[in-house]
Amino acid sequence: MIGLSWSIEYNVPLIVNSEKAPWKPRREVWLAGLWERKLLSDIVYEVFNVKIDFTNRHLVFHRVPAWVKNIHYAIEVFGEGARLGLIYYNANNQWSISPSGALASILDSLGLETIELKTSTRYVKGKKIGIDRSRCKERKEYVLVALKDHIGVARVLDPVECIIKVKDTAPRGFKLLNTPVASKLVELNTSIIEQYAGEAKKFIERVYGKYVGSGKIHVSFSGGADSTSVLVLAVEALGAERVVAVYSDTGLEYPESREYVEDLASKLGVELVVLKPEVSFIDEITKRGLMSVENRWCTELLKLRPLREYYTRRNVKIYLDGARDYESTLRAKTPRISENPALPGVLRALPIKKWPRILVQLYLLSRGVELNPLYDKGYSRIGCIVCPAMHKHELLLSYNQYSEIHEEIMKKTGLTREEYFSMKWTSRKIFME
Repeated sequence: MIGLSWSIEYNVPLIVNSEKAPWKPRREVWLAGLWERKLLSDIVYEVFNVKIDFTNRHLVFHRVPAWVKNIHYAIEVFGEGARLGLIYYNANNQWSISPSGALASILDSLGLETIELKTSTRYVKGKKIGIDRSRCKERKEYVLVALKDHIGVARVLDPVECIIKVKDTAPRGFKLLNTPVASKLVELNTSIIEQYAGEAKKFIERVYGKYVGSGKIHVSFSGGADSTSVLVLAVEALGAERVVAVYSDTGLEYPESREYVEDLASKLGVELVVLKPEVSFIDEITKRGLMSVENRWCTELLKLRPLREYYTRRNVKIYLDGARDYESTLRAKTPRISENPALPGVLRALPIKKWPRILVQLYLLSRGVELNPLYDKGYSRIGCIVCPAMHKHELLLSYNQYSEIHEEIMKKTGLTREEYFSMKWTSRKIFME
């Protein structure tokens, strides 16, 4: 497991040994994209009426479990050398924030009004406190409170009686750091980037020598950051002439992904194989209903079947894949080399199995490889235009971009808009042919 630290001088995140780290992410952690950085800027402005432009600064997002049932997606946010709090997406399709004391201290440094608490101690976290009713004239979700040399953030529980509950406190003096120096992000993380990249390339060389020997090795390439990093690593380890990128076009791919895949394969000089299903997704949902988390017939029919046929035809014995431990507990249990149950007879090798997403991003940045543009548009993963694995806010983003496809799917499946956007999807049983 890696840890996270921060360079105060250059205002960039640092990947460090977890034993020496002030923060120890246990789940997926990544550099926030443009849409995500703007999201935090908008939330802070909406809640506190203070404009902080995070779009030109580094933020690190850490996926955390939702703590109550009506929260669908929760992210711990780090930036400006501090933990800024949690942002989360709720059942009402709204983004909210649970700010930290450090963020409150930053807001205090920007001149946001604070309420002086008359108490002899600063240990008030979690306590309900009544304040002057004149301070609750405007309905607010949060207020800042001052406690001697500390600043806190408190939720307004009762705007009529003016009852607040202190959520968190931090010392005075936190502030926005200098604008980040772009080159320092990679430079200060070079050692750990090269450590992990070097090990992954040696792994690829061993896999090639043992299972391939001569000819070309195949890389499963979706256009996402993980598979992109594996493709670049394979080219560095073996040379472009010995690498084949295999892209499955299900018929529901984002046009941006298809363009990205073709462009990067051309730049790297690798052979690109594009596989397509023999059936149409829109036609198949008439027979099968819309796929669901429990029944992803789309994966079997549109992706795995063409892959099986291709690997059988080419007599492929092993391929490289970008699956990582940080993605899920199931993937963390997957051996680094093992047979993929969905592709019997073919081994899957995982060069970046132990990498967090932030390391994937930094590696690609160090090689001058741009990420798929969909990440900057708010997508946390690169899949199909409609996918049961996407988050609710991603489905809404996808609808806003490709409404005609979504409207046609709703018409074919008979799902109401409420059912569709709540992702209460149903599907008929799939009969394997």
